[in-house]
Amino acid sequence: MAEPTLLGLDIGATGCKATLYNLDGQPLRTGYAEYQMHSPRPGWVEEDAEDWWRGVVASLRAVTAERELAASIVGLGVGCTNALVAVDAAGEPLRPAIMQLDQRTVPQADWLRQAAGAEALFQTTGNRVAPGSYSAPLILWLKQHEPEVFRAAHKFLVPSGFVVHRLTGQYTMDYSRGSTTALFDVRERAWSSRLCELAGIPRAKLPDLYESWQVVGGVTPQAAAATGLAAGTPVVAGCMDTVGAAVGSGAVLPNEPFAIMGTVARVSVALAEPHFDDRFLNCCHAVPGQWLAIAVMNGAGVSLRWFRDVFGQPEVAAGRELGRDPYDLFTEQAAESPAGAKGLVYLPYLAAERSPIWDPYARGVFFGLSVAHHRGDIIRAMLEGVALSVRHNLQIMEESLCGPRERLRIGGGCARSALWTQIIADATAHSIVTLRASETETLGAAVLAGVGTGAYADFAEARQRTLHQEREFVPNPEYGPLYDDLFAVYLQLYQDLRPRFAEAAKRLQS
Repeated sequence: MAEPTLLGLDIGATGCKATLYNLDGQPLRTGYAEYQMHSPRPGWVEEDAEDWWRGVVASLRAVTAERELAASIVGLGVGCTNALVAVDAAGEPLRPAIMQLDQRTVPQADWLRQAAGAEALFQTTGNRVAPGSYSAPLILWLKQHEPEVFRAAHKFLVPSGFVVHRLTGQYTMDYSRGSTTALFDVRERAWSSRLCELAGIPRAKLPDLYESWQVVGGVTPQAAAATGLAAGTPVVAGCMDTVGAAVGSGAVLPNEPFAIMGTVARVSVALAEPHFDDRFLNCCHAVPGQWLAIAVMNGAGVSLRWFRDVFGQPEVAAGRELGRDPYDLFTEQAAESPAGAKGLVYLPYLAAERSPIWDPYARGVFFGLSVAHHRGDIIRAMLEGVALSVRHNLQIMEESLCGPRERLRIGGGCARSALWTQIIADATAHSIVTLRASETETLGAAVLAGVGTGAYADFAEARQRTLHQEREFVPNPEYGPLYDDLFAVYLQLYQDLRPRFAEAAKRLQS
């Protein structure tokens, strides 16, 4: 009989990944399916929730093709990006899901802050309310602009809740995702009756809340037939992708910062007390009695994905012919550009920005472009711009929450690039430690299933068994002054352009 295994699912912004792990955190099988974001209007970002399910089925089928392995799965966890999907009583989507990059709800977020009181809202939820990132403004937008959807909605779900319902038939939300609704008391770990009543959102339209590691049901026969999983396989409530990444990167002790460099980048640190900084997104950790502060940066992997889709046809074609990843071809060109990209500075605000500026009007900028710049310089400037964004948030986090640190553990797809990881080390003046399991979201989701089913006694045992560091990237002191200068330009450039961003947005809306 095969040894026990744990399955982690990550419903990301651009694709779904399923990875099967043994109890020592060794990946055994992986499946991945990509899907598309859609922008039907400027500032709108949507996805078809059925695409999530199709991605889940395809990725799980790749994992469960071997029957003995499928039978060895003792638990399944689901992590997810942030989005809102309204479903009817049968769990069917009533409209496309609205994604976290969506910026349509500026008026609703402003109204909620004013109606609830910005300080009182922060004290209850631990967060400032912003477009896209929080469910309440999105639900209010539906209530105002698509009232028939609001009335017909049986539940408002996040991607993990949608997938858990498809797997088990249960409507659920874990505490970490509850933290991103702006309807949740982050200290009491419960829905806020005051905020629900103020917003006019019936409690009955919200799912029941659970710890991330709690088993909420078993895989139904219908879901088993679709996915290849064994009927009855335990499914836990799951979590926000960053919380899964925290667990997967071993950040289950307070004051240990880590970074996840995916489509959206996040720099995070666990907190023993609910003392929050409003420049970050704050939520309940999966670890009992802890919270997580998260600096969320919209334009990390999104920047290269945009470059690939708009300008990267040569690399896509070459990659198809050579059997290589086009992103590797991009970074090879970037490696030919010197540190500093010949003075080219990139603001990675293609999809507005959250931490630390929380500006829904911010947009991407290349500053200093000249005829002396080549394709590799442009790509390197994008990598460096994201690294400077990491520096910006890490610096605030260390000053405000956890104190100075010399090392930063890192995971996520972008961390597979040695060049990008070294640039982050040089730009932040921190040693960057990569992990054997770069896909920490799926590992974390699997670990939650292990804790919930008793495969691990607790998070401490899970960390001891699954945390494996791989390589350390030490900052090159020669580049310190260069990146200090670029960082100063990066900060000032945004300040200079901030009013222009807002003016440009108003012109587009008029």
